Amino acid sequence: CVGASWKDHEAQRLSLQAEINTLTAQLADLARKHEKTCTEVRVITELSKQVFRLKEALGALTPPLPRSPSPPSSGIPGQQFALQNRVTALTQQLQDCERKHKAVVSIYRSHLLAAVQGRMDEEVQALLLQILRMTQKGQN
Repeated sequence: CVGASWKDHEAQRLSLQAEINTLTAQLADLARKHEKTCTEVRVITELSKQVFRLKEALGALTPPLPRSPSPPSSGIPGQQFALQNRVTALTQQLQDCERKHKAVVSIYRSHLLAAVQGRMDEEVQALLLQILRMTQKGQN
């Protein structure tokens, strides 16, 4: 009776240790995803600042020209046209970054919620187990 009790405790301890290892790996993965998201937020913020500065510089040059498909022929209007094109390109790039950021945050939140609720996508769980095995090999 004592042997069976010890075996039960040992099995439970091993099960709990495996669960701790899995959760630790999940936490590490979520931390990496969080860091990636933070990096993307910094990039988006920097792009936003750059677009704002370019818009201010463009506004300070001269009154806005009507948008035309062909560039003006000379001097300052040509620079203004180039700046307008740059602002348009940066605005598009900023919008693309914002869309990507929203997608990353959405995925991050869904993985975090799934982990907290104790359910996880099989693919994510397989990746976490792989990370766990690699971590354990690195510790040995």
